[in-house]
Amino acid sequence: MQKTLVDTFIVPEESKDIFRERTRSIQNFLKTLPGFVEGFTYEKKAGENRYNIITTAVWESEEAIASARKAVAAEFQKQNFNPQELMKTLKVEGERGIYERIPY
Repeated sequence: MQKTLVDTFIVPEESKDIFRERTRSIQNFLKTLPGFVEGFTYEKKAGENRYNIITTAVWESEEAIASARKAVAAEFQKQNFNPQELMKTLKVEGERGIYERIPY
């Protein structure tokens, strides 16, 4: 059963350009991995909520997510990239969860 990885972020206005650029780079890598189905970025334009950017990545299974995590960690190490450090520098807050899509 497909699983959706959902990341919700609070991104300060002054950090949005760098955040978007880095997010696109990561998403381009994710699209190459086995088990990736589709992904989207949502940016809030109206309404009350503390989160202003949401990303989703749909995977074929939790096993595909686990494999992707390993591949991403290896890629980040190869690039000498520390996402937690970037988030701190950009003053971005985020939360992650795995969801099952249920039609309505």
